Amino acid sequence: DALEFANAIKSHDMKCGISINPSTEVSDILPLLESGILDIVDILAVEAGFGGQTFQSSAIMKVQQLMSWKHNHRGNFKVMVDGGMNGETAPLVRNAGADVLVAGTFLFRHEHSIALGAKELLQ
Repeated sequence: DALEFANAIKSHDMKCGISINPSTEVSDILPLLESGILDIVDILAVEAGFGGQTFQSSAIMKVQQLMSWKHNHRGNFKVMVDGGMNGETAPLVRNAGADVLVAGTFLFRHEHSIALGAKELLQ
């Protein structure tokens, strides 16, 4: 089971995280959150597999739910959002409380440069 696997990871003095697909609800990982074993929760804002997909806005609600749970239960994990990042979605995710943003296609395919793409994400 997931908790047993997470404990095995931690027993090797490693950080432990979980990625949740767009179809996975935050409630599905409550046992892991309650155990306090997670260092990071990675919310996939796109389906895993390939870059350049459209951001799924349900990720924002998941960030808010995780941040609320974290606050109410004194959780000690980072919330990361992966996929669909651009100049419009990054501020939404940041404002929802995410600790980490992952951007790939937007940066590497930016019309000017990776540096300008990164600057756009941070505005």
